Amino acid sequence: MNNLDSLTEVMATEAELAERLVDVIKQQQRALVACNAEAVAATVEQQQELMMPLEGLEQERERVTREVLSTLAPERVAEDKPVTFSALLEYLDADEASRLSKAGRRLLAAMETMMKVNQANQFLIEHSRKFVRETLRIVTNGYARQLVDRKI
Repeated sequence: MNNLDSLTEVMATEAELAERLVDVIKQQQRALVACNAEAVAATVEQQQELMMPLEGLEQERERVTREVLSTLAPERVAEDKPVTFSALLEYLDADEASRLSKAGRRLLAAMETMMKVNQANQFLIEHSRKFVRETLRIVTNGYARQLVDRKI
């Protein structure tokens, strides 16, 4: 397997994990709406389990991209500068570029979906926090009264 095949495989695996992470984040969204704390906690654990290999795959993708580009165009690779995927595509033939672009689009689509769902979840969490604060303010008469009688 050459480096280009390895890069395609890494990106496909990364996209697959990102898609699984999107599914978990969507489960978390349903749990947030249902106010199911146990399910939210379970999805957080699942997210953490998926994030570790995703981080490793991202580093591997960057390493292999750098290797491939340094073979094709050593002048484009500087030790202290990041190597971009689009820079690599410029040096590939049409078939290789197409195959790699497809893997890149799949990964990008999963990451964009993940960001959108995460933003929606963030909104739900913030809305819930505001609701709880407002409810406590009303119940405690502007925080002037204690919520629980300590004599119990």
